[in-house]
Amino acid sequence: MEHNVPLMDEVVCETVLDQAYAWLCTRRRAFPPDADVWAFRRHWQRERPRLRAELLAGTYRLAVLSRVTLQSGEEIDLWSARDALVLKAVTVVLAQRLPLSPRCAHLKGHGGSKGALREVLRHLDANRFVLRTDIRHYYASIAHDLVLDQLAGCIQDGRVLNLVAQYLTRTVERGGLFWDYHTGIALGCPLSPLLGAFALGDLDQAFERLGLFYVRFMDDVLVLAPTRGKLRRAVQLLNRTLAGLHLEKHPAKTFIGRSDRGFDFLGYHLAPGRLALAQKTIETFVERAHQLYEHEPDGGAVRLGVYVRRWAAWAGGAPAPGTHLWLVQRGLRYRRLARGASAARRLRMIRGSGAR
Repeated sequence: MEHNVPLMDEVVCETVLDQAYAWLCTRRRAFPPDADVWAFRRHWQRERPRLRAELLAGTYRLAVLSRVTLQSGEEIDLWSARDALVLKAVTVVLAQRLPLSPRCAHLKGHGGSKGALREVLRHLDANRFVLRTDIRHYYASIAHDLVLDQLAGCIQDGRVLNLVAQYLTRTVERGGLFWDYHTGIALGCPLSPLLGAFALGDLDQAFERLGLFYVRFMDDVLVLAPTRGKLRRAVQLLNRTLAGLHLEKHPAKTFIGRSDRGFDFLGYHLAPGRLALAQKTIETFVERAHQLYEHEPDGGAVRLGVYVRRWAAWAGGAPAPGTHLWLVQRGLRYRRLARGASAARRLRMIRGSGAR
């Protein structure tokens, strides 16, 4: 797209709206019959011109979110189908316009978690020290005014800024109770990972200038340093930059020290020449499997099998050939069990895995 075109014109162009509509249909294909997405889809041909007109005029208003409970018992805040499509269209365009660091691995095309792990493993031998942390309550702590000030420097279209401001200062309703949010960004929205990456742009730029190996996956930050002095400068830079953004490190998830002691990152335990699943990852897997087994009327047979297969595929897809034989063997074992075993047998095997 031409960057001299007003940003809202890009948001409402046919290609972007069709892409957002296809995304909405895919994401909500399993929603119940009374969900608003079905009426929205039936009337899409009438909705499209109305939606475009409101967006171009700057009169579009995001609705109140609904707080719903999933089958798993988890509570989420759900955007209306119309709002979800608009926010997806805004995300598609902003992803091409915002200055986003290539060191932010969770964004599409930036390598993902396995790509980040591969890079870390490649650089470990040359760096004896590591700073690994994540940001305490990151998504819930993002300051709206700071994000909007940053966006105003990149976006000149007030209509798009207004939509983002509405997205940030959202209201949620359930059973006649309302919650207004004055900090933080909404989970479960396509715009959230993008703004989560953008809001830490100052941190990405600061570490680029420092010249040390640096990678970030959402709010998980990892820095490698060859000397203790450079590690100390990295810690000072991190603390100073986070303080300017009104954020802080998570004390229970911070490791600062020698890399040969080993550290956890993105679900794995890493050390020079070694890669294994983190103990917390295994414990979380066992706990979730227990929940599926105990709370489902059929012993969790179907959902437990799906969960085990997906987890095994993720665990067996470790990023460093030659260093993860245990993961591959365990992943194959989980896959075989998920295909052919009863839920009770699955659970016995899973319980055994937690003690290894």
